[in-house]
Amino acid sequence: MKKWVTEILAIDPVSGQLKTYGGPHIDASTWEEATRFCQTNGLGYCRVVGQLIAEVDEKTGVKIDYDNLN
Repeated sequence: MKKWVTEILAIDPVSGQLKTYGGPHIDASTWEEATRFCQTNGLGYCRVVGQLIAEVDEKTGVKIDYDNLN
């Protein structure tokens, strides 16, 4: 299953300015499925912006390659 990155536009409580924040990662097969998941599960304020390809585990330092997972 692929992981998708989302973003959220929200007002910064300190500055009062509109800012972009990272949202939750969504597990879905396609971009469209990730978008549909957000809309039907109370995350309609999130916008899918791309696929998460890899990240590094903070504790172990091991790279997790999501692009090659089954």
